[in-house]
Formats: sequence, C-alpha cells, structure tokens
Amino acid sequence: MSKIIVPTDFTKAADVAVKQALVIALKAHAELVLLHVVDAKSPIAEASEKMLKTEVARISEEYGMQCSYMIKTGNVLDVIISEINETSYDLMVIGTHGSKGFRQTLFGSDILNLVSKVPLPVLVVQEKTKVTDNFNKIILPVSSHDGFMMVVNAVLYFAGLFNSEIHLYSISKPRVHFTEKMENQINATMNIFNNKNVSVLRIKEDPNVYSFGYARQTIKYAISGNADVVCMMSVPSSECSYFAKADKESMVTNDASIPVLFAGGIN
Repeated sequence: MSKIIVPTDFTKAADVAVKQALVIALKAHAELVLLHVVDAKSPIAEASEKMLKTEVARISEEYGMQCSYMIKTGNVLDVIISEINETSYDLMVIGTHGSKGFRQTLFGSDILNLVSKVPLPVLVVQEKTKVTDNFNKIILPVSSHDGFMMVVNAVLYFAGLFNSEIHLYSISKPRVHFTEKMENQINATMNIFNNKNVSVLRIKEDPNVYSFGYARQTIKYAISGNADVVCMMSVPSSECSYFAKADKESMVTNDASIPVLFAGGIN
C-alpha cells in the first residue's frame, strides 16, 4: 500500500493539509500518516498525542482507511527530511501560513528549502486553500531542468487519480528564446501525456503582467481558468531561470491560495 505523509502542528493550515491529503489518500487507496514534531525545549507530547489519537480514530472509523500517527522530537525541517529519507512515501501534503509560516518557523522560504531536499512530490496548501475533491485542471509551467520529468511523473500521478486536464504553460517574453533543450523537453512532455491518454493543452501566453519573473502571470492564468493546482520544479534550473527562488516563494505563498505541487527535490 502507498503512503501519504502530512506534517501537522494543529493549526488551520495543517488542518487543510490533512483534509486535502485525505481526499487524495481515498482516491489512491493509500495509508495516511500524520507527523507531529515537538520542540525538544518545550515538549507537549501528551497533549499532542491525545489530539492525534482522536483524529486518527475519527478518520479510520469514518472512512474505513488505514491511518496512523507519529510524534518526533527535534527541528521540524530536519525531522521531516529524516523521516522521508528513512521511509517510503509517495506524497507529502503540508500547510503553510505564507510569510508567517508554520508554528515552528516553517516560512515560505523554509518550504522551498524543505521541498528541495526531499525526493518525493510535495503538495503545499495554505490556510485559505479550498479543499477540492477533484484536481480537474493542473497548470504545469515548462522547464528545461534535467529533473523536470519528476514533475511530469507527479502530474501523471494526479491525472491518473482525478482524470485531470493538464495545461503545459509558458510565457513568451520579448527577446527571450527557448533553448533547443527546452523545446525538446516540451515535445517529450507532450508525447508522454498523449501516450498516457492524459488530456493536455499547450498554452503560450504573451506577457500581460508587469513582473520581472513569471509567478504573477502564472497565478493570474491559474485563477482565470479555475485551476486546482500549479506544479513546478523544487529546485531551479542551472540553464534557465524560469522560476528563481523569489518567484517560487511568490508561487507557494500566492494570494489566491492555489495549491502548489513541487517535485524534483534532491537528497
């Protein structure tokens, strides 16, 4: 059985993450694992365990699925990375409070640090993210990154569960031309989706938002099309600065609270 892990600190953002992970786990027939990290300086394991036991019992009884929890002590980032490297998970779903972050200082920049260091897809949601029962439309910005196929595979995972429509998206900025590597990557991606009978549209937009990067216009497009998630590489490409670190942080903390699916992280 596959596994989905959800770090939780019992905040509203974490609650959204648990609810969204539950939807995905039910579709994937996966086990749901809740992880709570306790600060060694101020442990509250007893109260945390009581809340986790209640939540796990409710999910197991109401949905008839396998659900478990664990409590670990230490730095939240280090513990999450260690747990994922030691155990086989298919997906992580995590909540962020945007610029003010997770209870244990997991800010937008820390989320980017986290997703870059784990080898599995990570779905990031916000406190105001609307939990969806269907990921009908997925926005996938193009990339020349060597690890881009890991993002494609993450998208295929969702498309297989939810019969999603994929928008392979790019913005054509003046005097910025795609490299041969980028063009080959785009063609290969289109072929993969077509061969897997996944609905895919190739979307090319001219610039319509004044911005140095690409995040604002990508989010604008996602909003206009009622997209359920935007996907991207966990780490930037050395060849093309399509999504620099600041752009990625703008995406993960976007004002529309659209979930962001990261993949392509490294150990």
